[in-house]
Amino acid sequence: MPAPNSIIPSSEPVDFVMAISRARVPPGRARAVRAYKPSVSETEFKKRFPLPYRVEAVTIYEAARQGWATDRSYWQFLDPFRYVSPKWGPIEIPKGFYTDFASVPPALHSIIDDDSPIILFPSAPHDFLFTKRDEDGTRGWISKAKQLTLTEVNRVLTEAMSFCGANLFTRELVFNAVELANEGIRDEFAP
Repeated sequence: MPAPNSIIPSSEPVDFVMAISRARVPPGRARAVRAYKPSVSETEFKKRFPLPYRVEAVTIYEAARQGWATDRSYWQFLDPFRYVSPKWGPIEIPKGFYTDFASVPPALHSIIDDDSPIILFPSAPHDFLFTKRDEDGTRGWISKAKQLTLTEVNRVLTEAMSFCGANLFTRELVFNAVELANEGIRDEFAP
């Protein structure tokens, strides 16, 4: 989900029950996964996420002062964070960046939770790439010279999830959900 200051229409209605039914998982009946297994070695994981993930919770009072929705938690990075994509290279998240991690609707928590280990680290580069540039209000900037499409940004998320233990079904469900939820802002990313 986008950073609080990115002005993304995060409350657009999405029929996740329909999305789940297409995936043949009855709503509320999916068996919750209690533990995830790493999908790569610790050495490979640290190659992809080489810096510590240090965040601090933002109080509900601060969120309200910023004009952010108070139906979720926000976190601020205390140090820089980095995801190194095999396809797109390093994505640098600066110290001070705000995130709400993954905004997973409660109906899907039996499949994946907001702070699940398979989406916690991957949500940071995804949120960062959703942040609007001050100069022109566009999104998807991996560097000052390289802008990604919405689909590529969403693939960054699922690619990173693959290093955190997410299976293909979960990654594709998440990909389709974020594609659908953000269709209305597709033109703010690279064509």
